[in-house]
Amino acid sequence: MVGTLFTGATIWAGPTCTPQPGWLLVTGDSIAATGGQDTPPPPADTMIDLAGCHILPGFVDTHLHAGVVGWQTLGVDGAAWTDLREALAAIGAAAAADPRAPWLLCWNARPFRWPQRRLPTAAELDAVAPGRQILVSGVDVHRGAVSTQAMRSLGITTLRAQAGDVTRDRRGRPTGELWEQAYGEALARALADAPGDAEQLTRRALDRCAALGITHAHEAYVAPQHHERMLRLAAAPAPRLSWAVGAGAGLLSPADGPAAAPEGDYGASGREAKLFLDGGDRCAVCLPARALGRLTLQAVRESVAARHPGPLRDAVRRRSAVHRRELHLEYLRYTDRELTGLLAGYLEAGIRPRMHALGNLAARQAATALRAAGAPPGAAVIDHLVLLDPATVDLVAASGAWATYQPGFITTFGPQIADGGTDRFLTVLGGRRLLDAGVPLTLASDHPAGPLDPLGNLRHAVRRTMPDGRPLQPGQALTPAEAVRALTVTAAESLGAPGGIVPGHPADLAICDGDPFDPATRVTRTWVAGREIRGTAS
Repeated sequence: MVGTLFTGATIWAGPTCTPQPGWLLVTGDSIAATGGQDTPPPPADTMIDLAGCHILPGFVDTHLHAGVVGWQTLGVDGAAWTDLREALAAIGAAAAADPRAPWLLCWNARPFRWPQRRLPTAAELDAVAPGRQILVSGVDVHRGAVSTQAMRSLGITTLRAQAGDVTRDRRGRPTGELWEQAYGEALARALADAPGDAEQLTRRALDRCAALGITHAHEAYVAPQHHERMLRLAAAPAPRLSWAVGAGAGLLSPADGPAAAPEGDYGASGREAKLFLDGGDRCAVCLPARALGRLTLQAVRESVAARHPGPLRDAVRRRSAVHRRELHLEYLRYTDRELTGLLAGYLEAGIRPRMHALGNLAARQAATALRAAGAPPGAAVIDHLVLLDPATVDLVAASGAWATYQPGFITTFGPQIADGGTDRFLTVLGGRRLLDAGVPLTLASDHPAGPLDPLGNLRHAVRRTMPDGRPLQPGQALTPAEAVRALTVTAAESLGAPGGIVPGHPADLAICDGDPFDPATRVTRTWVAGREIRGTAS
């Protein structure tokens, strides 16, 4: 039999992704056969000895933002800023170094780790970079801050928003802080004006995916007007590319409905629409009423430790209400009736809804609306599910929806959740709870909000350790085989594609130089459709 024979490796083969030493034969663009050490390998044209290596199915990232990642290479990275003063100093230095740039874009700020617990105001940005158009984005890409000149050019009063999306001072004047829909529309306008080839920038981000063993990347949001650009990008041989279409006005705006979704191909998957049911920091959460006192006390302790009122001020500003012995953080973006009608329209049009739901209140709404809209099993995806309770998990399981969660959030947002005390009342990134309830679970990155590296995300799903070494609800850990399956076989199936090292399936492979759960291991070779591809992980 002609083809390429891999020998000497540990192969994570079959639908269960159970690792075992053996061999793997690829012919054409497909997997022809696999075998264990006790099975003689067949002859082949090419033989590759991979002693000590592991061959995994190609990773399928069902939720990332390659377009945003591409633009970040042209801006200022604020991931290392530790407080507001350091951020302002860095912004001022960047503005002085590039005085002619039409926009100064700053990314990955983490104000939830700063003592002040807020982004700069427009006045503060004006003080360090007078007259400049500046946009500072939080790492979750749900929150930002703009300078006065940016507010003028954006037409801050014309940005569509729900109540509270544009922060105002006591006299009703915008402070420069933007949330959710207002932030998303500001980001879209800033990127439209910024110099740079969006298609080329996205291509570079996809090349990085390929170098990390990602053989199928699913872009979680594309504006309808950029659909043709995605079709051109999808014509490249690797990685496979698919996407969901969202609102034309901006990433976080209400969905435009099925009539606005382009016809035809959506790359390597079916037609899909993106809906945001809640926000990032402002996610819709339901807690026991007794949590109010404990969370407030925790905020006081954080303020004392930080020697700054920021944590307490942040807690007091939450939009909360008590309903039937439950504390609701009321950040839902749709009413139940609006969402059910919208889902019914998408389903009737043959478009799969993908719903952003971080909090359990949003996940509860998603699952209930799917059942009310008559969604069949597998017809929709619920993304994130960061905060859960047992009753909501049961609703998600009954809805038949696919679930996607990001184990890398344990490093990005885990300390914020644990330090705030929410983990005392809710399950955080509950992979075990979802799997045990029978929910079809996939892993993803949500990069840049979470780390892109698939090997790192596998390890987070299994080890659940925060950057400071603290475990985060270790009982929610997946087994290694479960984690690999969720990032490969189940992830591919959720996009309507075959996945896994199974005879007859596409030969999409991630070849590692050791055990994938060893922190020193790296992906060294990536194969898509029977061909080795090369990208850049820089």
